[in-house]
Amino acid sequence: KVLYLMLRWTCMEQQGFIFEGSDGKVELNIDQVQEMAARNDPDGVYALAMAYIFGWDIDMDEAKGFELLNKAIDMGNTDAMALMVRLYMQDEYDGIDNERAAELAVTAAKDGIPDAQMYAGLAYMDGVYVEQDYSKAAKLLSLAANQGEQEARTSLAYLYENGLGVVRDETKALKMYRTAARGGSINAMYHTGVCYEFGVGTKVNLDLAKEWYLKGSQAGDAFATERLGHLTLEEDPSDAFELFLRAALEGVPTAMGTVGFCYLSGTGTEADRDEARKWLRMAADNDVPEAVDALRSLEQ
Repeated sequence: KVLYLMLRWTCMEQQGFIFEGSDGKVELNIDQVQEMAARNDPDGVYALAMAYIFGWDIDMDEAKGFELLNKAIDMGNTDAMALMVRLYMQDEYDGIDNERAAELAVTAAKDGIPDAQMYAGLAYMDGVYVEQDYSKAAKLLSLAANQGEQEARTSLAYLYENGLGVVRDETKALKMYRTAARGGSINAMYHTGVCYEFGVGTKVNLDLAKEWYLKGSQAGDAFATERLGHLTLEEDPSDAFELFLRAALEGVPTAMGTVGFCYLSGTGTEADRDEARKWLRMAADNDVPEAVDALRSLEQ
């Protein structure tokens, strides 16, 4: 059973694949991996698939790599299942849909693979492929979180915040969000900011809220950028407007509406009714109620 594969680098030289199983670690080169795959060894097929997909010790060939990955999945290799789901969720593979991804995740989760446990937990949260069951979702997400999956911890915190499948505990939710955020989860950075801004599981602390929104914004979270704009608005309207505009350009509908209102009132920028209409129309097209109402008033 392959528990993990890794590529070791020394200077510029690639030095093979590490297989770990009940007999300890074994290091194989690409030729040996190809021999395993030629014998239809599921682990060898999976390893060779990774080699082609990522260009490890062989010329990258994603089409061939995914063909081998599908073959490994058909042979029952759960590591291959987990990898395919991860690549699909990261928009790096479009050969499956949500139902198939959930099916593979649920199957692979039975082997204790953290990635698979996390995605299977999300499947139970959303009722994709399986019947919605927040209790099962919480158990799977907890298993993944205990193995260091910070995104699983973030989703588990959401369940505790809202009392879904677990006893509601906002204080515990905040601690989980904060731990996941410190572990690098951008989504958790945003949620930690929300907790401090609105007093979820703690007293309101706008300084800490701004601190976590800033971290999320710097990491690329447009929703954190938008919230940071709201907390900055009173002290520096110009900076706030730039934050709203950035979030709007990154596709946040409510930020589009806020940019429209800023142009309408001249907040943080020069008043411009034409620009206001443009942004309010974009927000209205994304079903932001306040923008719909404001646009209707402008047009009248």
